[in-house]
Amino acid sequence: MNKNYNKNKGFRFIDHTADIGVVIFGESLPELFQHAAQSFFSVLTELKNIHESESRSFSLDAPGLEELLVSWLNEFLYLFETQGLLFNRFEIKKLSKERLEATAWGEKYTAEKHPIKRIIKAVTFHQLTIQKQRGRWKTQIIFDL
Repeated sequence: MNKNYNKNKGFRFIDHTADIGVVIFGESLPELFQHAAQSFFSVLTELKNIHESESRSFSLDAPGLEELLVSWLNEFLYLFETQGLLFNRFEIKKLSKERLEATAWGEKYTAEKHPIKRIIKAVTFHQLTIQKQRGRWKTQIIFDL
């Protein structure tokens, strides 16, 4: 088993040239989307240092699940770049193949509290597929660093 896999996190990092890849798992599609968001912020900083002092609601539409997942993660990239927001808890309220409604909790970035491990430039569609295998959902995301 890959030493970077942590069953409790629901994702593991994989090697990818000049980028970082993450294989993400979930018992359900909402859990897969939650773990994808956690993996995004785990690339940036330590999740345990992010406190839940504010929340944001999301309503997203896309033509398919893969596009919806990338849109979901791109929302976090936008909020981090424009408002310095970091999140560590995610509640998926509604999820279909074309629509996502969710809430995320977190706080504003501060250098002393949230040391940045890597800066994500983009969430890519490279090798992105969402599939159900043996009763579990799985996807792979490549973050451009």
